Amino acid sequence: MGAVDVLYERFEKNLQAVNGNSWLADKAEAAGIIAQAYKDEGVDSVCIAESPLLQEIGLAKALADAGMEVYTDHLRLHAETAKGGVLEAQCGIADLGSIIQLSDDIDNRIVAIMPEYCIGVVRLSEIVDDYDAMFDKLCSLETLPAFVGFITGPSRTADIECVSTVGVHGPLKLSIVVIKDV
Repeated sequence: MGAVDVLYERFEKNLQAVNGNSWLADKAEAAGIIAQAYKDEGVDSVCIAESPLLQEIGLAKALADAGMEVYTDHLRLHAETAKGGVLEAQCGIADLGSIIQLSDDIDNRIVAIMPEYCIGVVRLSEIVDDYDAMFDKLCSLETLPAFVGFITGPSRTADIECVSTVGVHGPLKLSIVVIKDV
C-alpha cells in the first residue's frame, strides 16, 4: 500500500468519525458519483460553486441529465432552497477528515452552508497530513483570501444542556469526492 493510499484511508476514516463519507474517484467517474449520491437522497435541486475542476468533470450536465435543477450563478437566490450544494475545496487534512475552502467569493461560501446536503470535491494531491502542514500551506500563499473555511462533517452544535443538534449552522449531510490525480 502506497503513501497516497494510506493518506486517503486516514482522511476517509477521520471523516467517517464525524459522520461524513467519501469516495475516491477518477475524474471520469466523479460527476456520476455525485449525481447518484444526490439521487439516493432525493435531492432535486443543486447549487454548484463552479470551478475549472467541476467544469472539467462535467458536473452541471451530469446533474441536469439526472433530472435535477442546477444553479451555477446567482447562488444567493437559490442556495437557501436548493437541497444540494457542490464546491471544490482547495485542500484536505487527513488527520481531521476536513476540507478547506479558500475563497473571496460569497457565493462559493454559501454553497457550503445553506443546502441540506453538501458535497465537496478535492484533489488527492491537495490532501495534507495534519493541521500543521495545512498552516504551512496557507503561509506559503502569496495572499490569503478573505475567507478560509475548515469544513469537518455535517454542521453540529450543542446547547447549554449539551443537547446535540445537527444542521443548525450548515448542512445535515456532508460527503467528499476525492479526485485521484497522483
